[in-house]
Amino acid sequence: GKVLLAAAPFFLLRLRRALQRIAAAKGKHPGTAEQRALCFNPWVAKEDFEERFIGKEDLQAEDFDFVVVGAGSAGCACAARLAKANFSVLLLEAGGEAQRSYPVQTPRKMWGLWQSEVDWGFRSEPQESLLPKGRRVDMERGKTLGGCSAINYNMWVRGAPEDFDRWEKECGCEGWGFADVLPHFKAIERMESSHDKAYESKYRGDQGPVSVATLHPPMPEVADFLRACEETGDAVNEDHNASRLPGACPVQFNTNGPAGGREDCFSAFIEPLLRWYPKLRVASETYCRKLLLDSSPQVRATGVELELRGGEIIQVKCRREVILCAGALNTPQLLMLSGVGPPEHLKTHGIGCVVPSPQVGQNLQDHPLCAAVLLGQNMAPESAMVQNTSGLNGQLFWQSETDKQREQKLGHPLGADIQIIFLNRLDSSLAAKVVLTLANSLFEKFTPDYRSDFKVTTSLLKGLVDRLLPSEALRDAIRNRLFSLTMLNNHCQSRGSLWLKSRDPHELPAVDPRWLSHPEDVAAFVEAYRRMRKIMTHPAMTKHFSPEGVKPLPEGDAPFEVIASFVRENSQTTWHYSCTTRMGPVGDPAAVCDPKARVQGVANLRVADAGLMPIVVSGNTNAACIMIGDKVGHMVAEEHRAAASASAGVDPPFEALENSFQ
Repeated sequence: GKVLLAAAPFFLLRLRRALQRIAAAKGKHPGTAEQRALCFNPWVAKEDFEERFIGKEDLQAEDFDFVVVGAGSAGCACAARLAKANFSVLLLEAGGEAQRSYPVQTPRKMWGLWQSEVDWGFRSEPQESLLPKGRRVDMERGKTLGGCSAINYNMWVRGAPEDFDRWEKECGCEGWGFADVLPHFKAIERMESSHDKAYESKYRGDQGPVSVATLHPPMPEVADFLRACEETGDAVNEDHNASRLPGACPVQFNTNGPAGGREDCFSAFIEPLLRWYPKLRVASETYCRKLLLDSSPQVRATGVELELRGGEIIQVKCRREVILCAGALNTPQLLMLSGVGPPEHLKTHGIGCVVPSPQVGQNLQDHPLCAAVLLGQNMAPESAMVQNTSGLNGQLFWQSETDKQREQKLGHPLGADIQIIFLNRLDSSLAAKVVLTLANSLFEKFTPDYRSDFKVTTSLLKGLVDRLLPSEALRDAIRNRLFSLTMLNNHCQSRGSLWLKSRDPHELPAVDPRWLSHPEDVAAFVEAYRRMRKIMTHPAMTKHFSPEGVKPLPEGDAPFEVIASFVRENSQTTWHYSCTTRMGPVGDPAAVCDPKARVQGVANLRVADAGLMPIVVSGNTNAACIMIGDKVGHMVAEEHRAAASASAGVDPPFEALENSFQ
């Protein structure tokens, strides 16, 4: 009783401050400082947010050729293409300017960005196919200049060449085969050759804005991981971003040099242009509420309605096109708020249907992951902490029998469906996420959603972890003692959806990924676990960690049902949301966009983000999103340059696009 009485002032003070923050944030849009203060995991200091590009009312007095909504991976690449073609471009970002802050620029600190001031804070709907049944999962999305490239794990994976050939041949997306997208992949990257090997210029670029590098010198644990993969049945693949994906390999990172920091897309694509291209304007903390659509004589986009940080509502018109790059969760929300979507759903929220498009928000795809957390055997060397790695340092791309059977039915190769990632030398910023994830096992007997149902308890637990973070003992325990092997299903068959909760543009949409709802996803994961277990118990690995697991792990030969239950209990998102505004042939009712990325039924409106994918790529999606932004920006620039030339009768005075393709 005395302890509770002594703690009462502390709790009351926390409650008072929380109520003050809630009152200050009322009515503010999600990108403002007041809304950022409500995040679950405060990590980025208020002074770390710059204010160089804050959107102002004078935007409505300017004329722009293009408005690009979303300054993330795809949006920055797209806006850069258009700006270098001498068009006037307005690049909008709802979030703030934390892309140059220490927590963002230091990849090993990225674990702390979860549910922070630079994360949108999405959470899934209750998942019926996960255990405990009804579990909800945090779904990170970047909310700052640079978008998800500012908070992700920095892994540079293009996907399999077969993915893009499927887009073209199986999905009817002409111009998106591997031969078509390869020049764009090369154009965006600047591959840093390591000290012991060079990369094939046929497949890799060396002049682009995004620096890509492998860790040098390689860690001994990673070398042992590759040896374990090789001696248990898989060859080493020197470059998984070249002609073939399968095999074991070190991770390639998008960092500015082999020992550098994060290479976020705003810093890589936009920042270098601002001095030389005055017609490129950036507006941060500027929230797009809806599109401006004109229905006469045909439906076309004419601009956007924006909300500024102070609550002012303005309209900005554009002469040519609006390009949506807000991501696979925010772009469909924006379309539906603007009257483009499933008619009955829009009617439910009192939104007039301007263009019926039933597939907006449907076909949601993601890569579920399942991790085995392992306890280390030995202390890591003093040089363990390296700047440019988030701890995900080795990986294996492998094909399950389930996927091989699917391949036979389709009649064409699929590459590899399973990605096994080796994590080592982790940063203490991981502590809060690990502790709260493990705490889930304590609460799951009472509720599948402990974060919502035990808010006070989880808040106190989070506060305790934050107080312990400065402890050298805790930092050493995480750095030296925690390892993980994590498996991803990159050819998931489960399909989810998202929908509006209301017509309030400030309210995030409901998202239901329906992870593991398809039986083939579980079957492939059980195979992957057995493959991963062979690596885990190889002598090259057991000298680094115990294969028993921090939480008990099933044996590799355990019954299917036992491993399947482990998978359902430990699966979550890999943050690779995609395909919600998928492209397909012109007139295809299952497609929101055509192969030119144009929203079907709306002129002057395109999508350039992960939602455009008809099928999610076989691996981390950031590189593919940048490629999409670059390719769509190139297509749009070429179309409008040609139109300007034809109308004027002479060649337009535009600069040649940089990074011209070989």
